[in-house]
Amino acid sequence: MNLFNPENVSLVLFFIGLTGLILRRNMMISVLSMTIMDAGIILFFLTINADITRHVPLAVSYMDHIVDPIPHALMITSVVIGVAVKALAMIMVLNYYNHYKTLDWDVSKRIRDEEKYM
Repeated sequence: MNLFNPENVSLVLFFIGLTGLILRRNMMISVLSMTIMDAGIILFFLTINADITRHVPLAVSYMDHIVDPIPHALMITSVVIGVAVKALAMIMVLNYYNHYKTLDWDVSKRIRDEEKYM
């Protein structure tokens, strides 16, 4: 039994990202942890039914043993959307830092509560 198969690696990546998201109080690390989780999910979906004996359906004259291209197309779309969302999240975090001079979730909650009651 191989412990370093892609499914196990993807689960480890997902839980590393989840741990960073739960345990760290920094907004930038939260965004990076979501990126790691996203990479784990994409790796899992691409390797869940991977079969090395199947062929790409481009230059194959027979339609036996071909790979379904739909999951790969969906994951490429997910990567593009994920990059755009992470870039927007980074811009929002940097603007938040420029305004409040903190990236800590707890400190920012206290600042917002103080502003609300003033």
